Amino acid sequence: MSRRREILLSVVSAALIFGCSGDSTGPPPEPQPQPGELSVTLSSGVSVGGVVLTVTGGAMSSPAASGGAELYYDLSGTTLKATVLGTSLSGDVLGFSVPDVRDVASYQVVVDEAAGTSNQTLPAGGITVSVER
Repeated sequence: MSRRREILLSVVSAALIFGCSGDSTGPPPEPQPQPGELSVTLSSGVSVGGVVLTVTGGAMSSPAASGGAELYYDLSGTTLKATVLGTSLSGDVLGFSVPDVRDVASYQVVVDEAAGTSNQTLPAGGITVSVER
């Protein structure tokens, strides 16, 4: 009888082990994209009246200037070339739509040219820009 008991315990143990070993629903679902808006922010120690920016990094659409500024742009593939003009540009100056806002780190922005509010040329290195969520 002890042999039957050993076999029965082995079968029950195996059933418990295999029955509880993992999730039968499969792998977790892929996270869904979170479409939304990203912004280009600008800061400088001087008053900026106009700036030419290049944004790269992924799909973009619907660029728009912020704060009443004027925007002229060329959007080609994953590159946005934008000229933003205003009375004094700072903070959020440009927004655009992206397929997934979680990819914000893949977007880069550089200042190509800049002018002060008195139309004087400004060194691009004196202006800090970034893409933010």
